[in-house]
Amino acid sequence: MKIMQIFFLTFALVLSGCSSLKKVIESPKVKLQDVQVGKMSFTNVELLILLNVTNPNSIDFDVKNLKYILDINSKTITTGTLKEKVVVKAKEKTVVTLPLTLKYTDIFDSALLLLKEDGMPYKVQGSAEIGPFTIDFNDTGSLKTSDLK
Repeated sequence: MKIMQIFFLTFALVLSGCSSLKKVIESPKVKLQDVQVGKMSFTNVELLILLNVTNPNSIDFDVKNLKYILDINSKTITTGTLKEKVVVKAKEKTVVTLPLTLKYTDIFDSALLLLKEDGMPYKVQGSAEIGPFTIDFNDTGSLKTSDLK
């Protein structure tokens, strides 16, 4: 009987410790820094989604299970998860790069919008597990021919 009481007391302390931890540790911030055009071929284009992750805490955090959705011209083009672990150092900003390869056939209707003044509208959204937190991010913008390097 005494063992069960010790077990439940320990379990209760662990649970209260996890909720207290989130009160002591400040939530990291994730912001879309840029969308760049990477390698281009005859069949596809690589987009580089640059996310700026700021860690205001005095301890390092791992970024895990970074999930994303990319919409172009209000159409979902690709979704996925970056499984690589990225370390965000204490009191620093770290740029996390999501390389996305898109087939021209998937974005053909929207690619012509690159030639227009407004460009091709995009929306990037997702979430990342950073330490004990799950942080959402969401950003919109427009790719223009001037962005192609």
